[in-house]
Amino acid sequence: MAKYCGKTAVIARPIDEVYSRMADFSLYQAKLDAIPEEMRAKIGDVKFPPDTIVISADPVGDITLKAVERIAPERVVLEAQNSPVPLSMVITLSPADNDKTSVSPLIEVEIPAMLKPFVGPKMQEAADRFGEMLTNLFSL
Repeated sequence: MAKYCGKTAVIARPIDEVYSRMADFSLYQAKLDAIPEEMRAKIGDVKFPPDTIVISADPVGDITLKAVERIAPERVVLEAQNSPVPLSMVITLSPADNDKTSVSPLIEVEIPAMLKPFVGPKMQEAADRFGEMLTNLFSL
């Protein structure tokens, strides 16, 4: 299984608050709908149905990630639904200085070795963008 570690994001909120917001993604949809289009463009094409995150990613299409494991206040695991290959995202939370929280996304995907050179850079980009997206969402 290939692993792609995203950039660690630091969110200026205590870990318990970050975890509670990560444990209920549906809270983000109303906030997302209310922000200006220019800010929405920074976040990307994402939707938050209950217990899931739907990300539109070219050229793959929609990626639906469903929360399958929650360990308060340090870990949320999401698995891709209806994916042609097994894919999961592990979001690890850890306390940082001054009531801040470090958030580290990790994408694990089972792809054939011959496809890694083609798919790997896109998966790394997705992992990095997820960390950026979280930072932007918490600034709302």
